[in-house]
Parts: sequence; C-alpha cells; structure tokens
Amino acid sequence: MEVETISIPEQRKGLSEEHSFPLTLKPREGELKTIADVKAWLTTNRQGIFQRLTTHGALLFRSFPISSPEDFAEFVLALGRENFPYIGGNAVRRNIVGDIVFTANESPPSEKIPWHHEMAQLPAYPSKLLFYCDLPSAEGGETPIVLSHAVYRRIKDKYPDFLSKLEEKGVKYVRVAPEEDDELSALGRSWKSTFRVATREEAEAKMKEDGYTWEWLAGGDLKTITPMLSAVKAHPEKGDETEFFNQMIAAFTGWKDKRNDPQKAVLFGDGEPLPSEVMNFIAQVADEEAVAFKWHKGDVLLVDNYAVMHARRSFVPPRRILASLVK
Repeated sequence: MEVETISIPEQRKGLSEEHSFPLTLKPREGELKTIADVKAWLTTNRQGIFQRLTTHGALLFRSFPISSPEDFAEFVLALGRENFPYIGGNAVRRNIVGDIVFTANESPPSEKIPWHHEMAQLPAYPSKLLFYCDLPSAEGGETPIVLSHAVYRRIKDKYPDFLSKLEEKGVKYVRVAPEEDDELSALGRSWKSTFRVATREEAEAKMKEDGYTWEWLAGGDLKTITPMLSAVKAHPEKGDETEFFNQMIAAFTGWKDKRNDPQKAVLFGDGEPLPSEVMNFIAQVADEEAVAFKWHKGDVLLVDNYAVMHARRSFVPPRRILASLVK
C-alpha cells in the first residue's frame, strides 16, 4: 500500500479506543513522489478514504507532495466530489484557484475564530471541508478540531433539560452585515459578497428563497434573521450518533464587532435568549475535548463537517491556510 498510518503528538482517542483523532496518513518511503501520483492514488482509493473519514471524523495527510494552491486544487478534484460554493457565510475570503480554493479567513491574526460547524448557521452547508497549509505560522495559528458528539454527550450529562429544549425549539441566528467587506472583522463579509449579488433587490430575492427575514439599516447595513434551524442532528451516515451541529458557540462568543452583539446573535427558535451559564460551559467543553496540532507546510486536513467542529487560534504572521468545501 502506498500510504501508512502514523501518530502525531497532539492526537487523541476518538469516540472509541481504536480510533485516533485525527487519523494521520503519510506516503510510504519511495511512494507517491509527485502530485500526479497522489491524484492517481486518491482516484483509486476514494471510497476507502471517505469510509475512514466517517469512522475517524478527520484525516490529516502529512508529507504528501503538495506544494502549492494548484496542487491542493488537484487534490480536492481527485476526491471526485462536487464543489460547494461559499455563499451565505460570514467570513471575508478570497478565491485563489477558481471557485475551488480560497483563503480560510481574512480576519486579523489577533482574532480567534470560535468553534463551529462550517456554515451551520445556514439552511444549506457542506458535508466535508478541506484545509491546506501553504505557509505555517512560526507561533500559533492552529486550526483546532473537536468531535461534536463528544461535546453533545457532555452537555447531555450536565444540562439535559437545555438539550431537550434545544432539540424542540431549534435556533435562529441574527447578523448585521455591511454593504462592503470589512476585513477588520471575523464576520465582516458584506451582504453583497454573502449572497453574491450587486443590488438590494437581488439580495432580497435570495433571502426570500431561503426563508430569511431582514431589515435594511442605516449606512447600507443589512440585518438578517435565519429561519428556525436545527441545532442537534443525527449523523446522516451513522444514525446512532447525534451531533451538536450548529454555530452556537461561534455566534454567542465571537459574533462581535461594531455592528453585532454576540448576546443577540443566536436565540432559541422562539426568540428566547440562550442561558450564558450553559453556553460558557459548552465552549469550555469544546476546548477540553479538542485537538490542536501544529501545521506543517503541505498538510491537508479533510474534515467531516457533520461530525467535527473547528476553530482558529490567533497567530504571528505570516501564515496562509487555504480551504475548500465539498457537497
């Protein structure tokens, strides 16, 4: 076989003793020397790769010959899954290779990005996401990951009534977006970029289609309120595993800038505020259960977005992590 499993210092046990998180793969000595070799291997082994992803939640590909954004795009395409466009998200991002590869987040290095499932604050979201380390930071800049079911279990143990209420009522997200991108904010993506539109009329048509309510504010800002969304989901490929699938931690702890108040950013589906004590506990649990490995140049991390939340730590620049989304 062209690859082997290795251990990294930061990994931990997954939901069962025999499953490491993340599972880390590297080429065997003398194997997979070029990106063409990697593409051929990915094409042949797609099914097994995704099966392992479902079992482990995240796969880290280390020491593969991936040295550029273009190589990363070839890696993504070789997996054979349809690309998921970044429409509706909060982060300011720049496309690097077509619509396939983009910057993970353009917010300032000092800004931490809290725990979330990618685009879980929206009616539609990707099933998988990939990160590529084009340039690691000398200090900080990890992309921590955590198994959502592990978080769910600990919430259920301590706050079962809250979880029952959450499952019954769901949540709504409230966000104020500027008219133009604000790169000083971790949620500064403009409503034009968010919906890929040029006019208010086009934005309203998109929002109506997805069930939003909205309000136009002074200075061209747009306040959006999502329809009621589930915050707890059964994993679609593992029916016996329940995920804490949402953007609640990110919204409650991190949706803060001159336009947004995190205390009002996420509510129960009926509009009731979330209890601070419980939300602070959930954020702490995610930190305690997390894995945060140091990026190496060329690393690719494949994440099951249904099963795993991710975040970003602050860092000393330069650093460049790229991303791609999969339907």
